Amino acid sequence: ALALYSAAPAIWMSELSTLRSRMGEVRASGQAGGWMRAYGSRLNATTSDGVDYRQKQSGLSLGADAPVEVSNGRLLVGVLGGYSTSDLDLSRGTTGKVASYYAGAYGTWLSDDGYYVDGVLKLNRFRNKADVAMSDASKAKGDYGNTGVGGWVEVGRHIKLADDYFLEPFAQLSSVVVQGQELRLDNGMKAKNARTRSVLGKVGTSLGRTVALKDGGVLQPYVRVAVAQEFSRRNEVKANDVKFDNSLFGSRGELGAGVSVSLSERLKLHADVDYMKGQHIEQPWGANVGLRLTF
Repeated sequence: ALALYSAAPAIWMSELSTLRSRMGEVRASGQAGGWMRAYGSRLNATTSDGVDYRQKQSGLSLGADAPVEVSNGRLLVGVLGGYSTSDLDLSRGTTGKVASYYAGAYGTWLSDDGYYVDGVLKLNRFRNKADVAMSDASKAKGDYGNTGVGGWVEVGRHIKLADDYFLEPFAQLSSVVVQGQELRLDNGMKAKNARTRSVLGKVGTSLGRTVALKDGGVLQPYVRVAVAQEFSRRNEVKANDVKFDNSLFGSRGELGAGVSVSLSERLKLHADVDYMKGQHIEQPWGANVGLRLTF
């Protein structure tokens, strides 16, 4: 139960990162278009009260956006939706599963001198199932549903360097609140949490290069480094009237690399991988692939 309650914010953030990684592509196009991304990741977490779990997530996001006329720079607004499933593995045979359905809206603005602002609002519905191994080797099952809502804002600048290199420093703040809910197992045991909150700040930069291909396409490899801080200190859970702190408070470092390639004026493919390590959380690997088609 404790792992299920702490997993929802991590799931929400992971789904959002698939959009963040390609917002630069949306900004650069300046045209109406649609996109699709498939993603997966592995997460190892230890809450502040010592609950360890491993989480494997996979999902699919879809979206479409269109330009809006503004006096300075360019603005695109869009909508997104998707689905992910996460399998949780705890010690001594306890497992869990979270199905997440989400929808949201986003916007990105790029000034004429390279400054940008990105923003996203996203609503999730989670379906959670637990299969708990008890101390006497018996199993108990339970399930519940809850809702999460949050947003994310990023500011940065796209800086062109010599020889077609570019630098993109950024600062980001994201926050999500997940509805508290009670889990009742079929053996009578119960757990309940208040609202689960996450407030994550991040600063970093991307370095890449734009390479013109002979057939007229464009190849753009890049690397990314960032540091992040989880500011939410307490997420209290009560199991059979015993209180636990389910917090993932702490700092973390992130590394990523990827590539995008324009196969035509309308079609662009992309892929990236990333790694993250922190005080209470580690992502040994994360990967996503996708495409964008301009209309």
